[in-house]
Amino acid sequence: MFIKTEIWTVGRTESGMAALLRLPSSARCVPVYVEPTEAQMILTALAGVNERPPRFPEFFSALCSAMAVAPESVEILKDGSKGQYRAVVHFRGDGTRFSLDSRTPDALAFAVRSGISIFLEDAIPEEDSISVSMAEPEMSFGAQLSRLREELGNRVDEEDYEQAARIRDRIQMIERRMRAEKE
Repeated sequence: MFIKTEIWTVGRTESGMAALLRLPSSARCVPVYVEPTEAQMILTALAGVNERPPRFPEFFSALCSAMAVAPESVEILKDGSKGQYRAVVHFRGDGTRFSLDSRTPDALAFAVRSGISIFLEDAIPEEDSISVSMAEPEMSFGAQLSRLREELGNRVDEEDYEQAARIRDRIQMIERRMRAEKE
C-alpha cells in the first residue's frame, strides 16, 4: 500500500540536507537525504527553472515527450535500513505500461518537472518520519533562500557565472513571492 505525498521543501535537518516529503494532514515529513547538487536540482525543478545544459529531470522529460511516453507516478520504496530508499517511475505509452528504477533524488525532481504524483511505501512514514514546524509558509521559502544563497556563493567562487545568474534570478523570484504574500 502507498501514501500520496508531496515535496514540502528542501532544507537542512540534523542529519544533513534533505527533501522533505510531507505526509497528508500531518506535521510529519519523511526526509530523503540528498547531496547539495541534488538539493539544487530539486529546488530548480520546484521553481520551474530550466537548467542549461539540462540535468537528468529536464533531459528525461524532453525524451519522454519526444517519444510520446507519459510519466504516471513515482513510488518511493524502502531499500534496507532507515533512510535508505529506491524509486520506481511508472510510464505509459503506445498501449503499454512500464516502470524504471531511478535514484530517488532524480525521481523526485523528475516528478516535480512532470507534474506527477509521488507515493511512499506505507512502512516508510511509520519508521522514518520526523516532526516539522509548519506554522509559517514562509519557512519553506526561507529554507530555499538559505540554500540558494549558499549555492550562489559556491558558483561565484567556482566562476560559474551562468549558473550563478540563474540562481540569483531564482532568489529574486522567491523574494518577490515573499513580499507579495506579506501585502
